[in-house]
Amino acid sequence: MSRIVFLLSLLAMFGCQQKYQLQRAEQIAEETRLAFAPDKRVALFRIDSLQKGKPIVAMGETNLPEAKQFFFEKLKQEGIIPTDRLELLPAADLNGKHFGVVNVSVCNIRSEPRHSAELATQALMGSSLRVWKKNGDFYLVQTTDDYFGWLDGGAFKPMNKVEHEQWLSSRLAIITLDNVYAFERKDQKSAKVTDLMAGNIVQIVENQGDFTLVALPDAIRFCFVPNQFLTPLSDWLKSRNPTAENILVTAKEMMGRPYLWGGTSGKGMDCSGFTKMAFLLNGIQLPRDASQQVNVGALVDTDTATLKNLLPGDLLFFGRPATPEKKERVSHVAFYLGDGKIIHASDRVKIESLRRGEPDFVPNRLASFIRAKRIIGQEGKNGVLRLTDLPYFQFKP
Repeated sequence: MSRIVFLLSLLAMFGCQQKYQLQRAEQIAEETRLAFAPDKRVALFRIDSLQKGKPIVAMGETNLPEAKQFFFEKLKQEGIIPTDRLELLPAADLNGKHFGVVNVSVCNIRSEPRHSAELATQALMGSSLRVWKKNGDFYLVQTTDDYFGWLDGGAFKPMNKVEHEQWLSSRLAIITLDNVYAFERKDQKSAKVTDLMAGNIVQIVENQGDFTLVALPDAIRFCFVPNQFLTPLSDWLKSRNPTAENILVTAKEMMGRPYLWGGTSGKGMDCSGFTKMAFLLNGIQLPRDASQQVNVGALVDTDTATLKNLLPGDLLFFGRPATPEKKERVSHVAFYLGDGKIIHASDRVKIESLRRGEPDFVPNRLASFIRAKRIIGQEGKNGVLRLTDLPYFQFKP
């Protein structure tokens, strides 16, 4: 009888120890996530499960080698040696094709690997992608602003590192106007090969009079673009001058464009996609979402009564202020135009007022104001990136 009691005690002790180890492993997983991937939109560290057994099995995935190393070292310090089933991306079945370039004028990147999933963001033709894994016809990709999402394989050209660097160092040109076309021949009445949007990047093959023969990123389609619609990328980058005047001119050119949740292009845009696009066309990359954009640039001290200290081109952020019960929630962003006016994407890109008594005053917008940030003049600091700061624009032909 005493032997049975002893064995039961050992089993209970083992069960308690394993329960403690599982709980501690879960805590370490959360500590690792907070340290390396607090924003799942731009970094990936996910523990799907910590299964019971001897040893514990750690299952999940990450694209951060340093996070995986940290996680297992912390477990080891606690005397926990799990079976390692935490996959380090990129996945092996990509066969080294860890990069890509968008090959349609605007690609739709989804929150899940299916066409019916929510639109998370968009990317423009010629934009670089990091490719992490495949699920059916969809790939988990990361855009130049580090945003994760799922893209169907027909919308981009997979590349290995060498192929990607060859693309970046080739003679590239940027499309400077929305809603233009590339044609089969040097004739705007010939068949259209693709539509093109401002910010699209193509490869120059040869100038032929009033047209330029270009190659699209898929390296299959060759077509002609009227010269007035494209500029060599290196020249365009040198010409960018992100002043308030230039950025607001770009913003006003988008007046009336439809609101599109997840949109970041001239075909449709949400509020942060609008501000992001206006800065992009002036040589500045902002983070994707309003709740990310609010964390860059310099804080502007202002108030809703006077709107003091605000300058044209400042970004104004709206949402729900923090309370003792709830965290702050930034849900909208607009450009300040001056004189109490804002331009933003809400239903469509439009101008409204934050001043009481004016015909286009929007009370709920003023009531939800949280803070203002100045991006202009902050290039190269406080999280404000010039396109030329990005590795995707470092290679020269």
